Amino acid sequence: MIKGVFFDVGGTLYSYRNMLPTMMAVLKKVADRLELKHDFLEVARHYHLANKDADKAFADKPFYLFRDYFDDIFAGFLKRIGREDLRGHFEWFESYSRETLIGSLELRADCHEALARLKQMGLYLAAVSNADENQLAPLVERGQLHRWLTHWTSSEAARSCKPHRQFFDVALEKSGLSADQVLFVGDSLEQDIQGAHAVGMTTVLISEVDGPAPMHVGRQTPEPDFKITSLHELPAIVESLRGTAQPR
Repeated sequence: MIKGVFFDVGGTLYSYRNMLPTMMAVLKKVADRLELKHDFLEVARHYHLANKDADKAFADKPFYLFRDYFDDIFAGFLKRIGREDLRGHFEWFESYSRETLIGSLELRADCHEALARLKQMGLYLAAVSNADENQLAPLVERGQLHRWLTHWTSSEAARSCKPHRQFFDVALEKSGLSADQVLFVGDSLEQDIQGAHAVGMTTVLISEVDGPAPMHVGRQTPEPDFKITSLHELPAIVESLRGTAQPR
């Protein structure tokens, strides 16, 4: 019987719909601050390739800090444009990028309503995010998610990143639930669905029209048990799993 719901955060409770235009704005700021003479489309292309290289390098690591992931992207980008002498700008780049990208995330319009309904159903609710503490904490506070969530766990706190088992074991220990009592909701097949399925959770993939989740590298993954496009679909799924769905 489902007694709890674990939520990913970015792309799940928060929408990524503003991510691409925000990233382009960040790159323009980077090009200006570093006084790059390259054509902007060339800057964007090299950054995109550096990002893909970092995805491949980090996707299978059992644990990493996102600060280190962004450091790898920045170093790869500078190498691609032949400006490795600009590495000293990383601290500014990491801080500016993190704050700007986090600021661009929008809480899904139905988030609070859906969480309130699930809480009324007697469910334990938690957030589990591949994120550093200085990324996750501002999102929990800004979205007032503490009103509904009993716990939230970052990969930094767990010392493990999804899809690796330790992350899920840490979250389960906090919850006091067994894996078969948890519904896991996430936007990433390779991180959320793959990891939650492997430990025995029931999985829900939430998706948006505007592109796939980040850090996908082409792994084969299990199919989610359910697919949704909005959080307000979750109470009906829980009811169906509990055998309490009402006839329409």
